[in-house]
Amino acid sequence: MADTVIFKLFGSVGLVKDGRLVAIQGGRQRTLLATLLINSGKVVTKEQFFEELWEGRPLAKANNALQALITRLRKLFKSTFGEEFARERLVTLPTGYILHADRDEIDAKLFEHLVACAHNTIAADPVRARDLLHDALELWDGPVLEGVSGGPLCHSSVLHYEESRLAAIEDKFHACIVAGIQGGVISELKKMAMLYPWRERLAEMLMVALYRSGRQADALREYNVVRRRLVDELGMEPSTMLQDRMQAILNHDPSLDLMPPRAVASR
Repeated sequence: MADTVIFKLFGSVGLVKDGRLVAIQGGRQRTLLATLLINSGKVVTKEQFFEELWEGRPLAKANNALQALITRLRKLFKSTFGEEFARERLVTLPTGYILHADRDEIDAKLFEHLVACAHNTIAADPVRARDLLHDALELWDGPVLEGVSGGPLCHSSVLHYEESRLAAIEDKFHACIVAGIQGGVISELKKMAMLYPWRERLAEMLMVALYRSGRQADALREYNVVRRRLVDELGMEPSTMLQDRMQAILNHDPSLDLMPPRAVASR
């Protein structure tokens, strides 16, 4: 499915032709393309471009500078995919510019679609959900909007997609645990829990995976490590969710036992 991607926001912003990245030269040129891709199918006004490209500062002959960047991008589209592609995809309107692209043609949009499909699948088929999340995460080959400075739109998009990536990683672990594949994810969960110590969902899933692997003491030890960190560094107790999970592990609560997919789907 990733073969359909022709626009990249993950890693170096650019175009993909025959599986190879066509680099975009110049930071402002990359910011221009990123702004269009983030708003694909929507008109981006000149004022929005000025904010992203020049931080809203007054710029002599700003319209001419923007038109020059658009012209350069259109030429790149033409040289890479042909004149018809350039004419149909990058359109000039009285109010601004619009880039037309299908969902599967932009890696970030395809990522969001795969994650949504996984969410709809996990209860009935956690293995399928895991595979969808794997495909979504495979689209990442570097930091989002790498090489782009941009303004508030680009900055907020970086935060949004980075958070979405972490959530997708957590969802993939969850799908593995629901499917009973917890043994293979314990080491990865430990690494992620160390990298992101404040994400309690990672600690909760690690506790469940350890418990289901017959390691109740290790699961409780993980809870105590998280609790000490929260109390010592933030002066707060773990969330109710994490405390409830600890109590369930202490009590060998049947809800922690692995259930077959049909039982999971009917919960």
